[in-house]
Amino acid sequence: MIDKKHVMQTMDWSKYDLPGWLSQCGAWQRSCRNSYRSSNPIAVAMKKAKVRLSKAQRAKLIAYYLCEEEQPKIKRHKMTCDITDNEARAIQRLVLDVINGTDSEALLDWMQVIISRYFNDRSWSQLETPDRTVMDAKYDVRCGLAVLHVRYPFIQYVKGTV
Repeated sequence: MIDKKHVMQTMDWSKYDLPGWLSQCGAWQRSCRNSYRSSNPIAVAMKKAKVRLSKAQRAKLIAYYLCEEEQPKIKRHKMTCDITDNEARAIQRLVLDVINGTDSEALLDWMQVIISRYFNDRSWSQLETPDRTVMDAKYDVRCGLAVLHVRYPFIQYVKGTV
């Protein structure tokens, strides 16, 4: 009988800490953005997540989007991708499992900030919104990292680091 191991079991999780793995997954996504034609599974999952917005919140979001005149700036990334496709997919799977396994709007917000910060490489100031200060974004990232670490304790995480 052949003992097949899942990629999650064969990975060397000590290679990076939790923020490091997330950042590497973001670098992987940026490096293969033009080479793959399929949608990003994280983005698809976030769109499918059941987030309830009131009519006022929806109108505010649409108005904010329509009034936004600043074009996104293309920035050069200093981080190089040092993980394999399988490792990146495993990290995506961890985040997707948390997103798909909850109905909590707070948890979905935390995961959205994690994705923006690490996968989309947003700065702290870019995470600021009319409803969220930079400090709130840092707290949201810490809460999201804590959730991921509690759910997956085999990934190293130094408490208090973002």
